[in-house]
Amino acid sequence: MKAMKAIERRLLGLAVLVLATGIVACRNQEPPGEATPEADHEHGGGAAVTLWTESVELFFEHPPMIAGEPGEPWAIHLTFLEDFQPVREGKLTLRFVGPGSEHTTVAEAPVRDGIFTPAPSLPKEGVYRLSMTLESPRGAVEIPVGDVSVFGSSADLPHVEEAPAGGISFLKEQQWVIPFATASTAEREILPSIVANGEILPVPSAMARVSAPVEGLVAEELNLRAPVPGTWVEAGAPLAVLSPVPQENAFAALRARVERLEREVERAERLSAVEAIPEKRLVEARYDLEVSQATLEAMGGSSEDGYALTLRAPISGLVTERNLTIGERVSAGDVLFTIVDPGTVWIRLQVPAREASRVSKVARAPFTVEGNPRLYQAARVVSVGAVIDPERRTLPVIVEARNRDGTLKVGMLAEARLFLEETTAGTAIPSRAVRNEDGLSVAYVQLGGESFDRRVLTLGPSDGEWTLVTNGIRPGERVVTEGAYQVRLASLNASEIADHGHPH
Repeated sequence: MKAMKAIERRLLGLAVLVLATGIVACRNQEPPGEATPEADHEHGGGAAVTLWTESVELFFEHPPMIAGEPGEPWAIHLTFLEDFQPVREGKLTLRFVGPGSEHTTVAEAPVRDGIFTPAPSLPKEGVYRLSMTLESPRGAVEIPVGDVSVFGSSADLPHVEEAPAGGISFLKEQQWVIPFATASTAEREILPSIVANGEILPVPSAMARVSAPVEGLVAEELNLRAPVPGTWVEAGAPLAVLSPVPQENAFAALRARVERLEREVERAERLSAVEAIPEKRLVEARYDLEVSQATLEAMGGSSEDGYALTLRAPISGLVTERNLTIGERVSAGDVLFTIVDPGTVWIRLQVPAREASRVSKVARAPFTVEGNPRLYQAARVVSVGAVIDPERRTLPVIVEARNRDGTLKVGMLAEARLFLEETTAGTAIPSRAVRNEDGLSVAYVQLGGESFDRRVLTLGPSDGEWTLVTNGIRPGERVVTEGAYQVRLASLNASEIADHGHPH
């Protein structure tokens, strides 16, 4: 029974960390309950180094080096910054330049993805300048590393006190199998911006609704070619023909009146010419004809229509709506067609009330629409509202955009970023690195190849791509732009893994 309990204690002492990424990192751990001798200090002389070039990230740990003794393997991790994938093929050359000598160690290939384990040995003690050269299918990269110390004997190794563990540990093997990326912070000038949501609207002058001016019948033989939704029509093109309704059609009666008045005017002109009637009769006849013709024209009729009324397109554009059925009887005022010219559209944006005082300084307004990642550019700001909507607490702003390819549809929802005219300078980080955690703006900073730190940020203006940070980040630090959630999960287990070594 005692032996069984001892086995159980050993099994409980093995720490297995399972991250959300599905990676299982096994760590060596002394079983609880067993005494482990503790030294007051340990020997140093090794190092952990992280460097970034334009194309690769180098992270390596090396043990203390003693002159003339066989070298222990180094754990060198190499990552391509283009896609943050490990170096899977290539040769790594280590070049040591020291006291009057030069030595080279070559690792012909990684022992596994991203990891080279050369074991350099140097004959003399002293400080050596180390550089590395990676030759891979992506090209050659020179990496100046810096100084490496070689000691004369183990007795010369410095004594160091064990430092308390800190930071968040997230191994390269975990980074390489998930979407992961980092970026460097920098001093930048950005255009502050305001985010606003809105809706695509037709330009008022580019939209027309065609209604029936009189009651009429949609006769089959006259309306077989009436346009359907999606048809492009030119201004003045016939849309539909309304036939007279017996004894009720005002258009037919008016058309007959115009014809009668035209005959009366002709007769009056002849009689007036021979002074058979007073000139006043001619003037009155002409006046009655002009009034009737104007009324007829207001209905959309013409002399070629006869007693049927032809409805014509008032503008060029696409027929977006048709409320016309062959054989039906329509009433005066019924909307039969809607025509929209989509070449230009408006976007009505709702700007938060807290930003209303800055809207007058808008310089440009790129936007996206639902279901389409394409970035559109507004051509101009049409108008800025003067009244805050009391319910939405927003200010309406209308911008105009060209739509020559017709991809912007009326009714689509849009999200715009209104850029202001004045630039602001400061330390900037990629906006995608900023996370909201429990109401706080945070970012994860890469301290070393496998070490990270969570920072609470004080944010300034943003242009969407970059965000200024007034507190929490220094220029040149690297922040996690992709994979921050997995780093956060690792931080929740930091206390459990702080005392464990790095497995390779």
